[in-house]
Amino acid sequence: MGRRDGLWDETRIGASCVPIKLEQGWLEIYHGADRENRYCLGAVLLDSEQPWRVIARMKEPLLEPVEDYEKEGFFGNVIFSRGALYEEGKVKIYYGAADTSMCYAELEMAEIMQRLEETEPEHL
Repeated sequence: MGRRDGLWDETRIGASCVPIKLEQGWLEIYHGADRENRYCLGAVLLDSEQPWRVIARMKEPLLEPVEDYEKEGFFGNVIFSRGALYEEGKVKIYYGAADTSMCYAELEMAEIMQRLEETEPEHL
């Protein structure tokens, strides 16, 4: 998996959380940065038998800096995951914001999977 020109993860990417094992494959929450050094979180679905094979990958970020505490700080306009849990149909993400705050977000797994299913092949 590499960077993608013109998208939110065009200059840097990196693993963020331990992958989550699903029936469909491995769900990986990862971070990426654009040309303005704005760091966001996204998701990718990897094949369970061949995890180097990308099945689906979000074109748009899963989480992006929008709040003041995410946009302003020691290193502003940055969010980065510190861990995630999958419980009761939700992905619970613990993340850092602007290198000054620790935050928490809950996302429905169904929403994440829907967004992954909408991925066009040229955006993998």
